[in-house]
Amino acid sequence: MDKHPIRRKFIDNPYTLSSSTKDDLYIISFYDSKGLLQEIKVNKEIYDLFDENEKYENARFKEYNDYILSGQYNDEIISKTDSIEDELLNNLIIDDIRKVISSLPTIQKKRIYKYFFQNKTLEQIAKEENCTKMAVKFSIDRALEKNSKKFKF
Repeated sequence: MDKHPIRRKFIDNPYTLSSSTKDDLYIISFYDSKGLLQEIKVNKEIYDLFDENEKYENARFKEYNDYILSGQYNDEIISKTDSIEDELLNNLIIDDIRKVISSLPTIQKKRIYKYFFQNKTLEQIAKEENCTKMAVKFSIDRALEKNSKKFKF
């Protein structure tokens, strides 16, 4: 048998792939509900589909690990589980917020982004933009005030 690369898989993926290109033999094996090893001979196309799925899963694991290691997540958000309805509602609200932000003048847009999404203080923003803290605060407050009527929660 040819050596198949060892890849990380999701826990609910019970399949193991093996092949012998010399013999044109492709096997997918798994344990059935009784704990017995089952091996199924498949054609190359089916084998390739399972192989692509493993590659996809492995890439998702890598993305997830990179994300976790980067520290750019919020434990509260990750551990929070919403219903499908809540998630859909949140997505609609986020889309509305994006539309409102994109309609703001460039300076307000940048300041809102820095303040709410980069968690910068008013002082930090003012220093970056060479202006006063009050100018930044007024700009952000004005943008929020002007657009608050668009959201009715």
